[in-house]
Amino acid sequence: MQRDYWNRLSPAYQRIMEISVDDFHFGPQIPGDSRLGILPPLAAGARALELGCGGGQNSVFLAKRGLECHAIDISREQLAHARALARREGVRVSFRLSPIEEFGGKVAGLFDLIHSSHAFEFLDDPAAAIGECASRLAPGGTLVISTVHPLYNGEWVDNIDEDGNPCGMGLFLSNYFSPPDDIRRSGGKVDVISRAWPVSSWFNWLRTAGLDVTALSEPAEQKDGVPPYTSADWADNEGELAAIPGTLILAAKKPHVR
Repeated sequence: MQRDYWNRLSPAYQRIMEISVDDFHFGPQIPGDSRLGILPPLAAGARALELGCGGGQNSVFLAKRGLECHAIDISREQLAHARALARREGVRVSFRLSPIEEFGGKVAGLFDLIHSSHAFEFLDDPAAAIGECASRLAPGGTLVISTVHPLYNGEWVDNIDEDGNPCGMGLFLSNYFSPPDDIRRSGGKVDVISRAWPVSSWFNWLRTAGLDVTALSEPAEQKDGVPPYTSADWADNEGELAAIPGTLILAAKKPHVR
């Protein structure tokens, strides 16, 4: 289901989205790592693995800085774009076709950095994937995940004051601990489901996997300049991303010794 969805969507997605290879992106309309400073220091030759790489922009960014980059995605069409991008940028990235749940059998060895931008929300069991990531981190290695923020899956409504006059935008979320799913359909059939989880769930999954959380960020939209991940539609968000976070970012480190 997901593979067909992304294969079908990929050409339009990569044409419409403006995703930089000159900064590491975490999600739509928010600052990249040049401003947020979430990535750990990484020397040339360090091994990095991207899960759900899409068009491969983050892996290309890291490869341009001398890292040994590996990346997986579920979509052949997305990987075709990623390979073409890497060739144009003159870098080498090892791209492989695989769902995130099966990455352990597709790539070998340990990694200094495992990263994923807005892919984990499509998993049925993020905790299991985090556990597998922890097992494939080298001691001292870092896992960085950005995902949809639970608040963003609420419903935007027009606020009305006591006199019945509009007073700005507000967000309705009936249950923070069980945010509504983002269900994407075509032809009356479900294509894919994007699921948000409470911030505490992500924190606890990382801790249960034996990792030390080193960063937790809920950035507002970037107001000046061009963010590293944008489009005309994302830029025209009517201030929503300045009022609530659309992306949750977590980084966690594998201890050298337990």
